[in-house]
Amino acid sequence: MTSLIAGIATAVFFAFGTIAASRASRILPAPHVVALSAAIAAIVVVPWAAIQGVPQLETYQLLLMLVSGVGNIFGFLCVYVALKHGKVGLVAPIVATEGGIAAAIASILGRSVEPLIGFVLLLIVIGILISARSKDPDPFPGERPVLAAGFATLGACLFALGLVSTGFLSGELPLAWVLLPARIIGVLLFTLPLLLTGKLRVTRQAFAWILLLAAADLLGISMYTIGAAQNLPVTAVLASQMAPLAAILAFFLFRERLGKGQIAGLIIMVGGVTLLALLQ
Repeated sequence: MTSLIAGIATAVFFAFGTIAASRASRILPAPHVVALSAAIAAIVVVPWAAIQGVPQLETYQLLLMLVSGVGNIFGFLCVYVALKHGKVGLVAPIVATEGGIAAAIASILGRSVEPLIGFVLLLIVIGILISARSKDPDPFPGERPVLAAGFATLGACLFALGLVSTGFLSGELPLAWVLLPARIIGVLLFTLPLLLTGKLRVTRQAFAWILLLAAADLLGISMYTIGAAQNLPVTAVLASQMAPLAAILAFFLFRERLGKGQIAGLIIMVGGVTLLALLQ
């Protein structure tokens, strides 16, 4: 029951986070969204990590934390660029493939890739191509679906690197210390430089969306960690449904309509992600 509730909660939080990111990314440049969301999350994570105490870190753990932080923060940057130029229904399913890509990376590190996983990943790529190349019945100003799909794919790959690193760390470090690297790197690489140059300006509307984004991100990751500790496959399958949920929310909240080809691509991608989650 815990994994069921946590998995559903993860999908809901990530879906709302994607919606918030899409709105913020169309108001502010992607680096500004990264800078502000990282700073807000750091306000929560840094004291939390301090309360949990400083663990004794080995050299390999520090390296994994660096890879995790860089992968996550630049993954967010790519996804925010994608959401600026593409609809939620296109970007969210691509980003949801991060778990499958992480599984493939883990398999490669083990010097073997299961044929079924390779086939499903190929199926997902086909879904991405169909969605990116299909005609949009109601494009918004500045929409560039091919560019959005490219950045979303790069973001998913970077997130996957972060997931692999986090997977090695999750059983060795407290949760707050697993979440900490991306927030610290985001503050150092984006928040501080923009603050020092006087460029970190934000409207009240954008700040509200970024606040929702940061909260949804932290809550989603926390719920996923809790559920995965009880039953990883169930949690992963339910969490992967954030993609269709985000697309549905975007339709009802902002009237983001998709074409038949885009919907077909979304179904293929969501089906592939779900199958990959079941295979883990």
